[in-house]
Amino acid sequence: RNFWGWLNAVFNKVDYERIEAVGPDRAASEWLLRCGALVRYQGYQKWQQDYNGLPTGPVERYKIEAINATESCIMYRGFDYLDGLEHVTEIKLQKCIYIEDQCLQRLSETKNLQKSLLQMQIISCGNVTDKGVIALHKLTNLEYLYLSDLPGIKQKETTVHLLQQALPNLELELDLE
Repeated sequence: RNFWGWLNAVFNKVDYERIEAVGPDRAASEWLLRCGALVRYQGYQKWQQDYNGLPTGPVERYKIEAINATESCIMYRGFDYLDGLEHVTEIKLQKCIYIEDQCLQRLSETKNLQKSLLQMQIISCGNVTDKGVIALHKLTNLEYLYLSDLPGIKQKETTVHLLQQALPNLELELDLE
C-alpha cells in the first residue's frame, strides 16, 4: 500500500515547466490521464481516456471542459494543474481515495473554476466531511451539486443550509444517509 501511495504522489507532482511549455490544458490533461481520470474537450463529445492518444496539433484548440475523476488517484499535490483551466464546467469526483476537505477547499479557491464551474458531483469519497462541502460556497457560479455516499458528512442539515444560503441558485441533490 505504501508503494502505491508513493507512486500516486509521483503522478501528482506538478511540473511547472511543462505547464509553461505546452499550456495549462495540455499539462492538466496529461496529469489527469496519468492519474486515471478522463477529460472531455470543448466542442467534443468523446471522453479522452488514453494518455498515448492525447490529441496533437495546436494546444489552444483543446480546452478541458469536463473532468471525470472516477477511481482516479488525483490528490491535493496535483491541484496546481487546475489553476490555468478556464473552461471547466463540470467535475465528477467518484471513489477518489485521496480527495479530502483540503482538496475541495483548494478547488473552490481556484479563481478560474469560481468563474467556469457549473456542475459538480462528489460520490463515495470517504475522506470528505462537512467542512469540505461547505468550502464549495466559493464556487459562486455552481448551478448543480450532487452529493452521494459521503460517510464523513455528519451535519447534513447544517451543511445543506449553509451551502444554500451562500449559493441561492444552487440545485443540490443529496443521496446521503
